[in-house]
Amino acid sequence: MNKDLTLNIPVMDAMHDEFETLLLALQNSSQSEFMTLFQEMIEHTAEHFKTEENIMNAHNFYDKKEHFDEHANLLGEMKYFYEKAKKHPMFGKSYINDYAYEKFRRHIVNIDSQLAMFLKEKNLEK
Repeated sequence: MNKDLTLNIPVMDAMHDEFETLLLALQNSSQSEFMTLFQEMIEHTAEHFKTEENIMNAHNFYDKKEHFDEHANLLGEMKYFYEKAKKHPMFGKSYINDYAYEKFRRHIVNIDSQLAMFLKEKNLEK
């Protein structure tokens, strides 16, 4: 993963690496593989967000509502483009190729970094 996106929270960095690997595979997929990989990315993202939300709940993270809302928005958007791609594959390809990485990057920099700082301040980064 891009070193600028590393949070030094192992569980979060591992999930981000997995997402990035899935996204790259999706960007390079054949038309016949695209929808299957897109569904895998949605499932991975849902599990990724669930893991982060469990961490926030367990440690009473002060800004979890904003973080949860961001998760719901990002996952909802992915599902929207997946459904659109069923009828119009280029809709899905455009989302994956032109927007998904930037949304992933911004989420880490603007949202996940706050959680990472909170965990580090509480010595909970393991």
